[in-house]
Parts: sequence; structure tokens; C-alpha cells
Amino acid sequence: MSRIATILLGVLALAAVIFLAIYEPLTKNTRENNAAIRSGQVLDLDPSQVRLIRITAGDKELVLKRRGNGWQVEGEFKDRAAAALVGKILAAASGLRFFDRIAGGEFQNDDGWNDYGLRKPKRKIAFEGSGDPTLFLGKDGANEDRLYVRSSESRDVYLVSDDILRAAFRDETDFRDRRLTDLSPDQIDRFIIRREGGELEVVRDATGWQITKPLHARADAKKVEEVLHRLLGLPIVDFVADDSGDLGIHGLTEGQNEITFFAEGKERHQTLRLGRADSGHLLAQFTARDSVYRLPAETTDLLQMKPETLRDRRLLSLNFDIVDLIRIRAPGQEFALRRGPGGWELQQDDSRRPASEAAVVALWSALAAAEVSSYTPATGVRLADYGLDPPRCSVEFLSVLSENTPETAAGEQVIAAVSFGKSKEGRICVRLDESPEIAVVPEKLLEAVPLDPAAWLSPR
Repeated sequence: MSRIATILLGVLALAAVIFLAIYEPLTKNTRENNAAIRSGQVLDLDPSQVRLIRITAGDKELVLKRRGNGWQVEGEFKDRAAAALVGKILAAASGLRFFDRIAGGEFQNDDGWNDYGLRKPKRKIAFEGSGDPTLFLGKDGANEDRLYVRSSESRDVYLVSDDILRAAFRDETDFRDRRLTDLSPDQIDRFIIRREGGELEVVRDATGWQITKPLHARADAKKVEEVLHRLLGLPIVDFVADDSGDLGIHGLTEGQNEITFFAEGKERHQTLRLGRADSGHLLAQFTARDSVYRLPAETTDLLQMKPETLRDRRLLSLNFDIVDLIRIRAPGQEFALRRGPGGWELQQDDSRRPASEAAVVALWSALAAAEVSSYTPATGVRLADYGLDPPRCSVEFLSVLSENTPETAAGEQVIAAVSFGKSKEGRICVRLDESPEIAVVPEKLLEAVPLDPAAWLSPR
């Protein structure tokens, strides 16, 4: 290739670079603007990319900043923002369409914007994170629900709906989230209610919710979720103080009359402290927001909740798939039902006969469905008074391991045991394992535990 041809190719390559670097972006912006004009769109804004919204009205400025999955108000005070209101601003801005457009070419200079209140507008909304456009708001249009706007992306003036004005320009306190917390029940794995008379502690473990104070008992998952929905969804009636300051003046005392939440993935727990009544409401402070609020008076009912409110009233919660052996005992009698390769078998003395699968399932279903009507402490009483020493009969559920594991030795392992005692007026006393409580359930439950081995035989 000749030297002249090489130089010519270099010049062409340089021209291409200049075109891509300067001319192409300009024409791209023009194409995008033309496309926006054809669609009637004022701003090219992707709400998901916006990280900050700055709302200015005269000498007042409100900043809404994205924080994690939510938004934060950053003005005279800092607080969690109402996500729904921020969403309305973003929806109104990204969906802003014009009814009329005055092309920027019709304005010889910026003074032409004076007629529309857009030369030096007092109201503007700046969006950061999605092209960083700023929307300037001017005078009202001829109709009451119209106003003139322009954007930093264009010299055009648009006549639009005033939805964006009503969404963004309001008292900054309106942007404070009226929900006590943004936590959801599925995030909570433990909570403690401290009040006069002791603590109520509820913990989620691998098997579900458990009450651990003031007693150890299973909790009803549905009831716990309902309570958490009420607690976490408490509406803030009013904001009393942005700085908690001296809690004593609000009747708030650390360690008393408070509810502490432990959330999965959160390094610090969050505590709701409840104080004195005020104007028909309850004064409270939430450590996650450090402000003092008025909450509904019925919040007191949640603070005084009893363990019985959350208890799982089912007598037995059992994974039947891990049961290999069921042993039934009564005075002078003992037999077992063993899961075999071909199904359940009745084992009595040295004999084994096919057992009724339906009868076994009926036993498990009846125990799982039985609901406890009341509990009585088993400590400090004579079990014989309840017919439980010795019991009328008992049922043990066992798993059988063929070899040792790191956690358990080979052989029979008791999963659960139910003892039946005295009955009265259609109810019967039972005790689950070595529980410190005696439960009262319908006497009809005994029908699922026939003590005659022949009743367990397979009909085939």
C-alpha cells in the first residue's frame, strides 16, 4: 500500500471516531427527543434507576433518597419515607404526557419563558440516577387541572396535568411513613414482650414457633402471624417528637412495657417502648426510628397478651413419615404396630400379622386433630388424681435406626408418647411425654386407640 493511501485511510478512521464521539450522540438525543414528542412524553425517566429526588419550592427543599428497598426523607428531619407516596411521584413523572407543546425554537431567548412562569421557576423536581433530568413547574394553564412545565433536557414548554404537582408538593411530614416499621412477619424469628408480671418470649425454630417464656409450649403459627401483622402494622397516629430525648417525660422506661423484635438478617434488634396515654392514644418510641409517636390505644391489648392467646391447641404435632413403630400399653397388656416392607404389621408376643393401614392412619389423624380445651400444671400435683399414675393406657411413637449416626445411637428412639387418664363429662386428661402440664381433650379420642389387638388386624 502506498504512503498516500495509508494517510488517506488514517484520515477516514479519524473522521469515523469523531462522528461516533460527537455527531452520533447528538443525533441519538435528537432521535430520542423526537420519539418522546411523538409519544407525548415529557421526561425520559426509568423509576427503577432513580436514586434521589430533590423537591424545591422557593427556599424550601425536600430530599427523598433511596435506601435499600425503601426511601428516606432527608429534610429538617430524617425518617423513613412512605414508599407509596414516593411511588406516586415517580409514576407521575415517568408517565407525564403533554396536552400541548410549544417548541423551544419559538423562544428567541430565555425571557420567552416568563409568560409561562418558567424563566426562574420557584418549583422544580430533580431526579438523580436516571439521566438526571430536572422538571421545572410554572404557571397554571387555562384549566384548573393543568400547568406549564419544561425539563432540563429540552427548551420546549409543555402543558400537562397537575398530578405531578399534587403528588410532590405537600408538607414534608406527609412523606413520613405512617407504618410503625417496614418489617414483615416472615422476617421475624423472635420477639419478646416485657410487661408487669413477666415476659412473653416467642421463638421460631426448625419445627415452627415455640413459646419459651413464661412456659415452654408450641405456638400456633397462624396466631403468631396474625399478632405480628398487628404489631408490625401499627399505624402512627401522630408524630410527637423527632428526638426521643428524655423518655421519662413521655412515661417511657427502658426495659418496661416494651416489645422487642429480632429480625433475620438484621444486626440490631428493634424495640417498641410504650408509655402513658395521651389524647386517647398511647405514647411510644421505636428504636429503629428514634422518634416519639402516638399509637392507637388498643396497642395496650397487644402488650398484655397472654401465652394462651398464641398456644397451639393441637394435642400432637407429629411427622408421621418418620414413625416406624407404635407401641400401645394398658394395664396387663402390650402390643405394637410395626412398619414393614409390605405395610403395617401387628406385633404381639412373638407373632406378626398384617395390620390395618386405615386404623393406623385413623389413630395418627385423631391425635393430630385433637384440640386441647384447657391445661393444668402437672407440677406439685398427684398424677394419680388425674388417672395418670399409672395411666389408663399409653401410646408411644418411635423411629428405629439400623445404625448409629453422629446425633443418635442405633435402635428405638421415642418421638412422642401420649398417656390417657381419667375422663369426666366427655373430656379426658392426657399427658404428652413428660410435659409439665396435663391437657384436657375430647374423650372421643380414645375411640381411635382400641385396646383389643384384634381391632388392629387387616380385614384382608
